[in-house]
Amino acid sequence: MEAPEEIPANIPCPYCGAANPAENEFCGACLNRTHVPKEVRAGAKAEKLLRSAPGGSAAAPERDRPAARSWGRLVLIAALFLFYTRWLANDNYFSPLDYVNLAFHEAGHVFLGFFGRFISVLGGTLFQLLLPAVCLAHLARRGSNLGWQLCLFWTGQSLLNVSIYAGDAIKQALPLVGGGEHDWTYLLTELGLIAHTGAVAKFIFLCGSAVIFWSFYLISRDAKTREPFNFG
Repeated sequence: MEAPEEIPANIPCPYCGAANPAENEFCGACLNRTHVPKEVRAGAKAEKLLRSAPGGSAAAPERDRPAARSWGRLVLIAALFLFYTRWLANDNYFSPLDYVNLAFHEAGHVFLGFFGRFISVLGGTLFQLLLPAVCLAHLARRGSNLGWQLCLFWTGQSLLNVSIYAGDAIKQALPLVGGGEHDWTYLLTELGLIAHTGAVAKFIFLCGSAVIFWSFYLISRDAKTREPFNFG
């Protein structure tokens, strides 16, 4: 009689390659089905219950042991959160990353300058948000989970920068590159929202914050799924 085949501790996702516990029906990283047979998932769950039961195996499986990689993700999230709080402490905070956003912003005016004035002015903001989104899609297709999750954070951070620019539409206190017209003064005037500048800025800021906290959630969940925490 042949010995039953041992159930592996982790099974790679057929879509993104992330390692998932054998009992997972869905990938913890990309949410696609892992296509692990139902019988295998049931066996993995049974083994997990046996290990946790009194008198079960005392040796914790490798994937249940504390991992330096997981703690590194926690430190990364904490650092990014501290970075995010700079916008809460300073109404017009301009971070080092915003120099990159500014370069893409100005490029947007150039590349979309042939599609009429409104699109040309809006093009700065569009490019500022489009580039991190393109990087996100590229890294996601390559299966670089942390890479695209950081690009998601970058997208949210770019929205925070846009919210500051939009909120300055009436005061126009921010220095403009090369002078000229204030993008959001023109855009909000054309859209009939210039009287609601503060509300528009807050809405964009909340959207950026939501994207940032979503990136935190994904980074922590991915680390926990691949290398679960074990505080026992």
